Amino acid sequence: MLAVIRPDSWNLPLFLHVLGAVVLFGSTATLAIAGFAGLRWKDHAPLLSRLVLRAWLLAVVPSWILMRVAAGWILSKEFPDEDKAPGWVGVGFIVSEPGAVLLLVLGLLAWLWARRKGTGRAGPFVPWLASIYVLALGIAAFAMSAKP
Repeated sequence: MLAVIRPDSWNLPLFLHVLGAVVLFGSTATLAIAGFAGLRWKDHAPLLSRLVLRAWLLAVVPSWILMRVAAGWILSKEFPDEDKAPGWVGVGFIVSEPGAVLLLVLGLLAWLWARRKGTGRAGPFVPWLASIYVLALGIAAFAMSAKP
């Protein structure tokens, strides 16, 4: 119902924000799934560790950037006075800002894991950190869509 009364100028930034968030969720889940598979099947670990690193480089980082840039864009249109933004906007910032640090650590660990061809101590941290961020993204998605 709210989409009917929303100005048309908000459609593109909102679409880009949601697109970036959905791709970020899916690509981070891919990191977790491929990481757990690489830990379980050691003979496929070199391939899966390279897949994790490439997914991080080609999907996670660009989608996080798209999500954050579009979030700032739609925030400036929908709530010009940022002090009066509702609480669910704050949840998005709480998840995305520290999430950038988590994603950088995740990328470093994925690079180390791929460099060691699927062996080493960095491997087990990759899927667990990705799973934690997927959970945080799910909480943010709930807050943004349900607006409790």
